[in-house]
Amino acid sequence: MSILTDFSHAIDVRMPLAGKAILDVGSGDGAFVRELSRAGARLTGLECSVAQLALCREAAPVGSERYVSGVGQSLPFPDDSFDATVFRSSLHHVPADQMLTALMEARRVTRPEGEIFVFEPLTSGTHFEMTRLVDDETVVRGQAQQAIARAVKEGLLTRRHEATMVAEVVHDSVDALRRRILAIDDSRAGLFDDARQELERVFTARGVAQPGGGRLFHQPFRLDVLA
Repeated sequence: MSILTDFSHAIDVRMPLAGKAILDVGSGDGAFVRELSRAGARLTGLECSVAQLALCREAAPVGSERYVSGVGQSLPFPDDSFDATVFRSSLHHVPADQMLTALMEARRVTRPEGEIFVFEPLTSGTHFEMTRLVDDETVVRGQAQQAIARAVKEGLLTRRHEATMVAEVVHDSVDALRRRILAIDDSRAGLFDDARQELERVFTARGVAQPGGGRLFHQPFRLDVLA
């Protein structure tokens, strides 16, 4: 079972997905939008990257999903538009001084009885150990956790549930890892190539060889369900 299925299940057990209107903030290539659509939800994916939006729109639709250009700290939707709002590995990509604003924007567009699901990668696991050689997100991932904690401490949001989940990520090769990283941000090409020797070492030493080829890495996530 993929981590996207696990994430989908984590939402479904709290709020059956069928027929629900859900906003995915920072939809990337649309993989999670399509996963939730398969479960019967009505998805809107929000993405600011032109390249990623192109990938979203090129993929064959699996339901009624749609994609909109925009950023989490200024959501282009009316109040109470969605049954749930989701951040999947996206809150830490919001500028640090606007992460709290993004959470409050999610509260604004989520209906009063709805919830906000924040899935954020932690600074641990073999996948982080490898990818930090190209883009060390230690600081921004910590800032995302701080923004969530501040929203709860100040009574702006209520934490209804929390959990730790572990993603299993398989890369066929170092070249496949490079393609995946550059699809998100092609400005990292130089950083990747400069670190390639160490990346190859970590890829071999820390990844678990798979029967069908490639190597498996682990990435822990924290789930916060907010309202």
